[in-house]
Amino acid sequence: MFKQYRTFIGMLLVTLISILTVMTMYTYTVNTSLATVREDIQMNNLNRIRFLINNLDHNVEQLSMLAMTLETDSKVGLLSSVHLMDTYDQVQLQLDLADKIGLQSFSRGWDNKISIYSELMGKWIGTTKIQESLPSGGSNYEWELDSTGERFVYDRSLDGYTIRVTFPKGNLQGLLVGSNVDGKYSFFYHPDQPVISTAAQEINEKDNMIKALVPILEGRTEGTETITVGGTDYMATFMKAESIGWYMIDCVPLDQALQPIKRTQIFFYIGSVMIFLGGVATLLFLYRKVQVPIVTLLKGVRQLKHGDFSFRIHKSSRNEFDILYESFNDMAEQIGDLIDKVYKEKIVSREAMVKQLQAQINPHFLYNCLFFIDNMTRLGNEEAVTAMTKNLAEYFRYTTRLDEPVTTLEKELGVVENYLKIQCLRMNRLRYEINVPESMKQLRVPKLLVQPLAENGVIHGIEQKRHASCIRITGVEESSRFRIIVEDDGKGMTETDILELLGRIEHPLDESMGCALWNIRQRMSIYFEQPAGMEIGSSELGGLRIQLYWPRSID
Repeated sequence: MFKQYRTFIGMLLVTLISILTVMTMYTYTVNTSLATVREDIQMNNLNRIRFLINNLDHNVEQLSMLAMTLETDSKVGLLSSVHLMDTYDQVQLQLDLADKIGLQSFSRGWDNKISIYSELMGKWIGTTKIQESLPSGGSNYEWELDSTGERFVYDRSLDGYTIRVTFPKGNLQGLLVGSNVDGKYSFFYHPDQPVISTAAQEINEKDNMIKALVPILEGRTEGTETITVGGTDYMATFMKAESIGWYMIDCVPLDQALQPIKRTQIFFYIGSVMIFLGGVATLLFLYRKVQVPIVTLLKGVRQLKHGDFSFRIHKSSRNEFDILYESFNDMAEQIGDLIDKVYKEKIVSREAMVKQLQAQINPHFLYNCLFFIDNMTRLGNEEAVTAMTKNLAEYFRYTTRLDEPVTTLEKELGVVENYLKIQCLRMNRLRYEINVPESMKQLRVPKLLVQPLAENGVIHGIEQKRHASCIRITGVEESSRFRIIVEDDGKGMTETDILELLGRIEHPLDESMGCALWNIRQRMSIYFEQPAGMEIGSSELGGLRIQLYWPRSID
């Protein structure tokens, strides 16, 4: 069924395998590149956050150092004895300290506030414009987020006064914005404080990220991990700022980070599919324009091979195959004409051969009959002469119609029986048996097919042996062929003579051999073709046994 599509399917498979091979190699290369790019992104993110955290720690340490510098200032130290000063000196000291604190605060890059609380005066001195909360007592050498959640506070408590340095959480938000990181996915995290980020939206999303990161952050100061939140994979990069104890966390969707490669990969796959579809379209075009015409020509050749010379190709390919179609049709027409001519000549030649062979047999039989009549006339046996004449007339009426070289087996056996009756008149000891099934009597056979065999049995068999007397004709019907057996109890032949006789009838007829058996064999081969023929052997009666056979399909 698929034999005619074998070339097309083969080319399609080659194209598909080629595309799949390229896609497999590309996929492997892309996966390797993705792993490398992911590592590079992780390293770049970690380096970027490390730079930001180092900057944060540096600024925070500068503010801490500012408090320590003020602690050693001589005018700040006067706050311990401010109660000994008069009002003017106290006011002048406050103004001087305010100027100094303002200069110190302005010299720092970060937005900050510096204040000094005098326990003796019971008031704040510094850059703050709001009422500071009173110190809780004792020194706090760590930065903490105040109760409002808006400022980070650092206190240094001394004898009679407290130095406080603060900076707003906006400084941290500025780091997030200044690092060109989307604030939606970058934030500062502390286990005991609210998240600090540049965006207030997507709080639930950040909470889910923090829940996924809490087990990861425990005991670690920096690193990169992949987390899944809401069905989306994120590359989470984190680092702890030791100066304030907060983590800076950067979460980037992997699809966003790898989007250029993914886009290129999608374009490649789309291109591969388009190339494959283009290849299929090309193969279909070639199939229609090349394979189909070739199959059509092969079909025509097979039709010619099976003898159908009337087959013509009526398709149009609109290309060079139309010339081949036209040439094929011309060739088929010429071959058909030649075959018809040769076939007709063969039929005419065959009919001429049959008539010629019949003409050779008829004189042979006539000679024998005339010699018999002459002998019977000399002997005065009028009854035998009458019978011979009557049977001879029947014989000639049967054989002289050369326009009908074929008869039924029943009519042929009738002529044989007439001949044997004549021979019985000539030889009183002669007896015969004809046993042919009724189903075979209507078979079509060449005229004078059996009679010459009976004649040879009488003349060359029984007449050559004194006590011989029997001629037996038997018909046999088999599954694949029919057989007529003529045998006698006459003189017979040796195996050597039989082989010599078979060899002679295989060759063209010459003057040195009789013509009866040769004529019968030739007419059988012409009428029945193969596998029809003649077999010669010894009979169980003691004489010769000749068997004619031909296939059932002729019937």
